[in-house]
Amino acid sequence: MGSLGEEDLEKLVIDYIESPIISDDVEEQPSRVLITLQDVLGTKEEKEKQIEDKLKSIIRRNKLSYKRDDEKKDVMKKIVSKLRSDGYDAFISRTSWDSSFDRLEGCRVFRCTRKYEYIDVMVESDGDGDDGSKFRRVIVDLDFKSQFELLKHTKDYKDVTEMLPRIFVATEMRLKKVVSLVCNEMKKSMKEEGMSRPPWRTKRYMQAKWLSENRIRVSGSNKGSWSMFDDGQGGEDVGTTSRGGTGMKTKCCFPIF
Repeated sequence: MGSLGEEDLEKLVIDYIESPIISDDVEEQPSRVLITLQDVLGTKEEKEKQIEDKLKSIIRRNKLSYKRDDEKKDVMKKIVSKLRSDGYDAFISRTSWDSSFDRLEGCRVFRCTRKYEYIDVMVESDGDGDDGSKFRRVIVDLDFKSQFELLKHTKDYKDVTEMLPRIFVATEMRLKKVVSLVCNEMKKSMKEEGMSRPPWRTKRYMQAKWLSENRIRVSGSNKGSWSMFDDGQGGEDVGTTSRGGTGMKTKCCFPIF
């Protein structure tokens, strides 16, 4: 093979310098889960948008914030008071459920009663629901994102949770979809990190926080006026308004001590 001439060598050098540099780092594309979650979070009904806009306005105008649970309860009461003064049927709901052995999730735990509080706003139904209810719920959680935090997690799970809003306003159906997506990723993350998954991190448990069939109205009333300093005792049982309940009452499969 003959040697390269000066012109050929110069051409090779120029071609090398001007050629595009191909990096080994390929830009990451968003995962299918992230795309689906983004779609569910962004697809809001008009009534959800109205309540969310009203909520943001109340928080901004009244400079509401909290750090502790007791402060959060006080903020919820103030928000409910403002919503009710603007004509919304809003109240604080408390869900409760039994935590025990769950065959579907394969978890084993001593039975105990769990409780969680958030804001419910009843709105008129579009009339196309399966149960034919005249009203349905829009759930307002002031600390939604923190419910899914893990001390150890994969990058994929971190990307999912960073997409979650701190204040979440959603119908039962939309909330159920979000919780299901995030909990599936949580399960994968804990498995990859070599962590055993406790019962309170299962999908059925997490959904029960908002969708348990055992739900009572602890602040706010349809009858007469309501004080924002209601102590929340003697709540009214409001049951469930859709077929999205999780039916969390399970029997324990081993002795309770």
